[in-house]
Amino acid sequence: MSYILKVVVPPVPSDNLSVRGFANTLAHTSMDLPPSARLLQFYEAITARYPCASSGAYSRASAAACPWGDTPLLDCLTGDIGVLTLSYKNIEVLSFVLRRAGALSLTVIDTQAGLVYRPARFRVVLTSIQKNVNTSALLDKLAPLLKCTREQALAMLGSPNAVVRSRLDHMTAQRLVATMHLLGCNCSVEKEPSRSAQKAAAKAAIASPAPRAAAPRARVAAPSGFALAYKSVLNRAVCFMQGLFERLWERMTATRPYS
Repeated sequence: MSYILKVVVPPVPSDNLSVRGFANTLAHTSMDLPPSARLLQFYEAITARYPCASSGAYSRASAAACPWGDTPLLDCLTGDIGVLTLSYKNIEVLSFVLRRAGALSLTVIDTQAGLVYRPARFRVVLTSIQKNVNTSALLDKLAPLLKCTREQALAMLGSPNAVVRSRLDHMTAQRLVATMHLLGCNCSVEKEPSRSAQKAAAKAAIASPAPRAAAPRARVAAPSGFALAYKSVLNRAVCFMQGLFERLWERMTATRPYS
């Protein structure tokens, strides 16, 4: 049983229920158009690992090893969409196709399983400013590039690990890193955290209990003058009685000499 995958270049709707209609419309508008540059890159990547039968890479005995159900495979790519037919659900080939598509920021639609494999998103993070860079000249170029004011660009330069841009495909992120390097900024590409991870972090921040304020100590009223005088008299009386009992005990227990 054949297995069909649709590979799409432009971003697809966030709602999975709308993706199939979007792909069908794209296939109709892309009919008879030459494949886009990114689809050609994808074609070269997958056929370098799994050649098409039309390339003559297989003999008659090994023809069954070709995973592609339609040949030539290049004819399955038109405009911004490609419809790939696998001879059967080959997990190894399927995983390889998904990895190569993700590397080129392509979306893969698994029509049989009803799954949409969207490419990962990345962000560009500022790591450092290169030495001997003129800050004023840097701001003049950075503000129009990032479509922000000089004040916003200056604040970004002063923030540790500031996010320059987010929600980018990998190719766009790499191009931005190269451009920032030419301007005098060292940047890195990081994978954007998934929405589920962002939601979990937000929930954890909300659920964390706020530090409890220390309970105020009860104020003890200062004793009055009468209470102080009474306490002093009582202490003297106790000391007098204690001394009296000690002297009495000494007399009672004293050793008398023999007569």
